[in-house]
Amino acid sequence: MADIKHFKSFKEICVQTIKKRKARNIDNICRYWFWILDDYLWWIVENELIIIGAGTWVWKTDLSVNIAIDNAMRWKKVKLFSLEWDIWEVVYRYMQKHINYKLIETKWKLIKWPDYRLNLREDIHDLEKQVYLEIPDAMDNLQIFDKTFIPNKIKLLEMMKDTYQDTDLFVIDHLHYLDFWENENSWISDIIKWIKEMTELMERPVVLVSHLSRKHTDKNRLPNSSDLHWSSNIEKNANTIILITPNTECDYIDHRLDKSYLRPTKIIVSKNRTWMPVPAMFDVTYDLRTKEYSKDETLNSLSANEFNRVTIHDKIF
Repeated sequence: MADIKHFKSFKEICVQTIKKRKARNIDNICRYWFWILDDYLWWIVENELIIIGAGTWVWKTDLSVNIAIDNAMRWKKVKLFSLEWDIWEVVYRYMQKHINYKLIETKWKLIKWPDYRLNLREDIHDLEKQVYLEIPDAMDNLQIFDKTFIPNKIKLLEMMKDTYQDTDLFVIDHLHYLDFWENENSWISDIIKWIKEMTELMERPVVLVSHLSRKHTDKNRLPNSSDLHWSSNIEKNANTIILITPNTECDYIDHRLDKSYLRPTKIIVSKNRTWMPVPAMFDVTYDLRTKEYSKDETLNSLSANEFNRVTIHDKIF
């Protein structure tokens, strides 16, 4: 005889849903850090699997790390699996970003993150001390996984299961740095399904970074969900998919000037749980000095010369 204990009546589900809705506190919900995404996607809810997809050198890691930091600053417990960067590099990027905030104010020459990492600039030591002393206590809510212990998919899921009660958000950067076995495509299909099942069981959201294949660049088009590297199961299991790609359509920037610190970028929402129209595309500008995005509207009024003007203070390459 079939086991029917997993079926619930409609009214029973209604009662549970109403209780759950009334118990929800907006202050306990995680968010995207970038206001455009929060406005469009209505923040991050429990049991949501969010995929951030982009190619190499398109700052997907910076978006995921900023999401982690922003939620930690809002006193959310965040576990960051930084599998591409080591734990030290996350700090290097944070310190370089906040030192540059101060250098922008003082008009000194900005610091590149490799210069900071390799200790090639003695003139920023005092600023480094200031930034360290100003690190908010809330940043202790961010815990970073030490990738010297490289997890496979079993160990990753075990760590998530063991720590979820003390976690509000998991950030995994990124999928393709996990160990895989004989068939990578089959392996990715499995891990995506398992992570999605974990979000349902834990009722905790997961932000998962993934590579995009080069199909869209070969065909000279914008990326879509089917371009997620290796497996269509990523698209099937995700609640929300956010793609990042360079914006080559801007007529007010000279793309040949690679020393500009401003990078026109498109953020594409190709799938979401809110029933908002997709694909939704947002033109933004990524600032290499501060690792942040800004809306393009204010930049559209600039002439090409103004937009591409790079002074000694702005150069970071």
